[in-house]
Amino acid sequence: MLSAPTRAPALVVAAVVHAEILTVAPFAAVDGVVARAAARLVTTVRSLDPTGVAVVEEGHLELGVAAYEAAADAYRSGTPAGVALWIVHCAQAVALGARAGRRICAEMAGETSAGV
Repeated sequence: MLSAPTRAPALVVAAVVHAEILTVAPFAAVDGVVARAAARLVTTVRSLDPTGVAVVEEGHLELGVAAYEAAADAYRSGTPAGVALWIVHCAQAVALGARAGRRICAEMAGETSAGV
């Protein structure tokens, strides 16, 4: 799934990879960590975030643990609406993570984060 050719946007591939690892749960206590790392790998390799600057994990945290778990449960339902809800949740996390990454970069460059 990580390297298979597809016409699907990188964000969708990353969201599906993330959710599939959560759903199959092959890594016991660290399923979430591995799922988020795999999603990050997809966004980097597929050039959505080629420099890895987005802090998508921060986006998931900002959206809240309850929302993350509800979206994952929606994906597990297998319904088109459930899968769509998960993908939208992941898209929001990526957007928030990109904003966090931009803020961190600005802070490292000595700029203020006002207006970022």
